[in-house]
Formats: sequence, C-alpha cells, structure tokens
Amino acid sequence: MKKWIVIGMVLGCLSALWGDQPGEQEWSMTKVGMIFKFKEARETILEKIRKADETIAKANSLIARAQNTGNKAAEEIALRALQKAQENKRQNELKKLQIDKNIAYVQNRMAEHSGIDAKIGGMVTNHSGRVRVVSGKPPYEAVAMDGERPGYFEEGDTIETYGNSRAEVQFLDGRGSMTIGEYSRVKMEQKDPLSEALVLSKGKIHAMVDKAEAFEGWLEKQAQMAADDPNKLLMHDLGAIRAWIKKKSKKFEVRTGGGTASVRGTTFTMSADEAGGTMIELIEGELAVTNVKTSGETILKGGEKMTISAEGTVHIEPLKLPSHPWWQP
Repeated sequence: MKKWIVIGMVLGCLSALWGDQPGEQEWSMTKVGMIFKFKEARETILEKIRKADETIAKANSLIARAQNTGNKAAEEIALRALQKAQENKRQNELKKLQIDKNIAYVQNRMAEHSGIDAKIGGMVTNHSGRVRVVSGKPPYEAVAMDGERPGYFEEGDTIETYGNSRAEVQFLDGRGSMTIGEYSRVKMEQKDPLSEALVLSKGKIHAMVDKAEAFEGWLEKQAQMAADDPNKLLMHDLGAIRAWIKKKSKKFEVRTGGGTASVRGTTFTMSADEAGGTMIELIEGELAVTNVKTSGETILKGGEKMTISAEGTVHIEPLKLPSHPWWQP
C-alpha cells in the first residue's frame, strides 16, 4: 500500500517532467520502453561475458596442465578454446558499451525534457563494418557509426550499410528488433501516431516483431519490476505506463518497390533488388502482403517464401532456410 501512495505522490513531478501535451507523454513513454529493452539486453550480455570469463579461466588451467605434462595436442585444443572465448568476450563487451551509451542517451533526453520534434525512430544496438545514418532533414548529414556516438536514428533517417557490414536495431518502441544486411538502405517513417513503416529501398533485413498483446504484457511486467524499486520511481510511474500500454497497438509495415508487408507478430526476412523485385521469407507468424503493381493482397503463412518480380508476378513456395542463416552471428 505504501508503494502506491508514493507513486501517487510523484505523479505531479512526472507531469512536470513529461509535459501536458499527449504527444510529449507518448514520446516519454516510448523512451521508457526503449530503456526497459536495453536493460534486459544488457543483463543477457553480462551473463555471456561471465560465461566467457569462466571459459577463459578453464582454458588457461588446461593449457598450464598440458604444458606441464608435455601434451601438445591438448594444449592446442585448449588454446583454440581460449582464443574463441576471448573473442566472444570482446564482442560482447563492445555490445555492452554500445547499449550503455544508448541507455545514457535516452535517459539524458528524458531529463532534458526533449521536444517531440525529434523522436527516436530506433537505436542501433550492435554493428560491424561500415554503417552510417543519413539524416532525413536538411542538410541531410551522414554520420558514421564509429563507436563514438549513441546508435540512435530519428524518424525520417536512413541507415546504410556497405560491404561485409551489418547493423542490429531496436525499433517500434522496443517491440521490434532487426538485423540489416550488407549493401542495404532502410528508412524509418511514421505515417501517423498509431503506425510506423520501414522503407527498404535495397538490400535485406531480418526482423522479429512481438505480437502487440505479448509486448504489452512484457512491458507491464518491466514497469512493475521498476516500481518495486524505490530508486526508480521518479523515472517509471506504473500508473502512467499502464495507461499508455492500454492504448498502445501501433500498426507496422515494411515497404519495398514491389510490395508492402503488414506486420503482426512475425519473424521474417525481406529483401529488395535494384531491378524492383522483392523476396519475403516468413519464418513464423503471418504477413498480409500487398502487391504494389496489382494492389492485390496475399496472406503469407509461416514457413512460406514469396517472390514478387519487378513486373508484379507473385510466386509462393515452401521456405527452406540454410543451416546458418546470414543474420546469425
């Protein structure tokens, strides 16, 4: 009971922080959702680093034992395990660094009471190779993702990747995650407050979007956990978050030159070639795909692959994924 009294007492402070305009409160809640998602990812990464440290310690012990007994074969095996664990730890430490920067950036924008004219469309949680974000506003500045800045992009911005490069992104208020393949160009747009769209002009993406009801349940659980911590009450008000969740059900679609996929709870890949063709591989869930040329709609089921030619011809066949898909590390 005392917890709920305290929450009620801080509502006035939160109103001053978030502002009175519905758009500003919506944007503040969006930032809260992103922080929840980042902190969950951070915990997963910390566990991977811990396991890598255990493997490193074990490998060093095995190397020392093998050297003492003159067992060259065992030493080589342990050395390879050591090198793999060290690289795994290094990669996860880089991911943690990027996520820490993202959390700090979003929290700073919350504290600064940033206006709704510069909404974050998503945030890059990991990347490799050459990746840059091109602003959707004049003078259309292109900023390289070089580890020196938080990996955010605003609505209207475009993410571009080059050869042997990729970017991992959180978007849709944390409800969606996406891996962008090499030689790709993806733009985030907002059609209206209740819908967002990705425009894939070239290249390929792999996206995972939670069902709205599943995401809402996860978000409320995170809010409850935050409310249980007195140190976080000034940042996360459970009542305000619950009210936001109830009206939260954004429509989301991915557009290419050949088709538009209306996304529900789905895991899929989508690619666009320079000739205007589109390919969709639906791993699970369901997609409503609209053919740009004919305006016809097709409901694609999990385990199906659809190709749309530049002329609008549609072909559907069973999906066969390789043993190691391109989007996996």
